[in-house]
Amino acid sequence: MKKVLSLAIAAALVAPVAAMADATIYGKVRQSLDVVSDERSSASEVDNIQINNRTSRLGVKGSEDLGNGLTAVYKIEYGVNISTNPGGNEFSGDGSLGARNAFVGLAGGFGTVVLGRHDTPLKISTGSLDYFGDTAVDNNLNYTESLVDRRADGTLAYISPSLGGVTLAAALVPGENNEADGLADAYSLAAMYSNAGIFASLAYEGADGNIDAIGVDGADLDQFRAGFGYDGGMFKVGVIFENVTVENPAGGDLQDSDSVMVNGAIKAGPGMVAVKIFDYADDASDANDHDGFGVGYHYGLSKRTQVMANYVGSSFDNRDGDVSIFSLQVNHNF
Repeated sequence: MKKVLSLAIAAALVAPVAAMADATIYGKVRQSLDVVSDERSSASEVDNIQINNRTSRLGVKGSEDLGNGLTAVYKIEYGVNISTNPGGNEFSGDGSLGARNAFVGLAGGFGTVVLGRHDTPLKISTGSLDYFGDTAVDNNLNYTESLVDRRADGTLAYISPSLGGVTLAAALVPGENNEADGLADAYSLAAMYSNAGIFASLAYEGADGNIDAIGVDGADLDQFRAGFGYDGGMFKVGVIFENVTVENPAGGDLQDSDSVMVNGAIKAGPGMVAVKIFDYADDASDANDHDGFGVGYHYGLSKRTQVMANYVGSSFDNRDGDVSIFSLQVNHNF
């Protein structure tokens, strides 16, 4: 399994931390042709063919050697919505840019410290355990396991160097309003271990009700996540468990959910076969309780270009009918 990449903040920049005077422009173009079927009675039934954007992005990154083991790092990345949303005007050309990770910071023997926008440590803590990232089988409440990932717009974040295979990450998010006026009105913490093919992680994310982390005014957030993976070379497996509690300021819980996701992959011929099973249950409201599975074949045409065929199906406990997607996808990195 890949190293924790510095799995967080400045991962793409400081691997290794080297003197780079010039900026690097990079990107990912990911498009899929999908056959979508949504037969749930509570939704407008969907049975059509779509061309979808799968988190394409464009960015610039770089670093500067400041001497004495200190390096300045930066990154500005935007999501590029190449394909219009399903049901929109297919000839409108209204694709847009969306803010992704963007930060500036310092790196050295002490680790890396950054200011800006970044995925939270909780999100990063299990990123290497999802073998269907940025595909139709990826996390989506309508179709898959419903893990809750966030990106903080304004954060002070730190990631440690590897200490005997253990990497620590923390992010502090100020509320920036009169009711939430501290540095850590929301925060995210993660500990990750990677060694000899074994990966394990524990993470916690919390938010005070006065910071708009979940879109509900006054609601407190507590989120726990644990992950475990093993990479045996020819095969790999990954398991993620998550509990999310959102307290209702009027009393009780708005959400008290448990999610479990199990991934597996094995080399098959020139490519890889990947499978996923998932289950989501919410004790506070069972409207979205569901389970399902995904399967795919992923083949690299080169180091930068990949094609894949994926299928995902979900069954919702309290909505008659199932959801499924068959997807053919092409990826290119530059």
